Amino acid sequence: MLPFRKARSRIVAIGTLATLLVLTAFALAVAEAARRITFDNLDDELETLSVAIASDLEARGVADMSHESLRAGLETNTLVYRLEHHSAVLFDPRGIIAASGDIGRRAQHPTLVAFTRRDERPFTAIEPFTPQHRLCRFRVTHLQQQASGATLLIFRPIDAPVRTLNTIRIAVALLVLAGATAAALILAFSVSRALRPVEKITVFTERITARELSERVTVDAAGEEFDRLAAVINSLLGRLEQAFEAQRRFVSDAAHELKTPAAVIAAEAHELRHAALSEKEAQESLEIIGRAVAGLAREVDDLLELARRDAALPRTESFVVSEAVDEAIAIVSGLARERDTAIVKDADAAIRIEGDRAGVVRAVSNLVANAVRYSAAGSEVRVGVHATGGGCEITVADRGPGVPLADRRRIFERFVRLAPARREHPEGSGLGLAIVEQIASAHGGSVEVVDHEGGGAVFRMRLPLTSRSSPPASPPSAPPS
Repeated sequence: MLPFRKARSRIVAIGTLATLLVLTAFALAVAEAARRITFDNLDDELETLSVAIASDLEARGVADMSHESLRAGLETNTLVYRLEHHSAVLFDPRGIIAASGDIGRRAQHPTLVAFTRRDERPFTAIEPFTPQHRLCRFRVTHLQQQASGATLLIFRPIDAPVRTLNTIRIAVALLVLAGATAAALILAFSVSRALRPVEKITVFTERITARELSERVTVDAAGEEFDRLAAVINSLLGRLEQAFEAQRRFVSDAAHELKTPAAVIAAEAHELRHAALSEKEAQESLEIIGRAVAGLAREVDDLLELARRDAALPRTESFVVSEAVDEAIAIVSGLARERDTAIVKDADAAIRIEGDRAGVVRAVSNLVANAVRYSAAGSEVRVGVHATGGGCEITVADRGPGVPLADRRRIFERFVRLAPARREHPEGSGLGLAIVEQIASAHGGSVEVVDHEGGGAVFRMRLPLTSRSSPPASPPSAPPS
């Protein structure tokens, strides 16, 4: 069974076996048809002679019948019906009445009596009248009328037709073997050629490593099935490449973002442990450590959120956008109270979309939190939810410093923070807007920032009614600052 472990061998073996069975069935049908035709012709000859001679005997009787007259009648009918090689014996219960040739001298009456028990259907048997004991075809006719009680036995040797039939069987058997062999060779060649793209794909995938995931398999004019297989493998490689890239970015992002607060915590802890600090200085160090730990926790949460969304598609559900916005505002309400900033919502009637509700809440809360942080104390942040053609638009307007035109795309990159933001809020990580961009892209939407009339900035996030459920676009990584 070892050679048949390969699909190629199994296909060739099964195809050859099926071909052999079909050809064998065809050969048997041909052989049987040849046999039937041959014996039908022989039986027609026997019947023709039997009817002709029996009719004559039944009309005039057999009282004066002689061997010579029977032979003459047989020869006459042979001439008339173009029949030959036949022999005849006429007998009754008392003995042989007449016979052609020298059969009368050789035939034994008890042997002939056995033929009287036969019906008039032709049959094949060994003739007992000559030393050769030839294989013959017989027909018995039980005479009536003037020849009542007599039996006419007509027969002829069939060695030659049988040899012909055997030759046909051998020829057909050889054709079957030749056909099966040819089918095996054709199948082996065809399957080998058909599976060549599979071999190519196998060799390609065997040598692929994590560093070569950008390569893609190609098959040239191999057929729709192999084109689909190549497309599936390329799609899998694309997803693997994205997963590896997400992992690489996560490691890079974590190393870039966590080393600063970790260094601050380590330095302050060293001071607390080894330096002689006053109570006020110790309290300041603890506060620094507390702020660093809080920032570290926030950054870890942002990094994990980015990594999770890089690696997998979000779970989608149907939800009302204004309710998700209310939840986002509630998350930021504490920060708004601290900064004495009012959050005003202006929403259309309930707009329902299909998407990642938790992601939308996270994106809106990031936008609102940024607006609160960069707006002057006592100002107002306005949040709007409005229907658009085929989707909805969420806007967050603030009275902060605004965003320069040249930086309006850069601020959505990872770790990008403009100089005013770094001065006023050094604890930020530069990941909040990257998360917003990622969530909007995952829904098939977009986010942008424009000027707010009267000063400040307006962030607009557009979402379609139904998420296209495509992997999020990989945002470009900013160089470490």
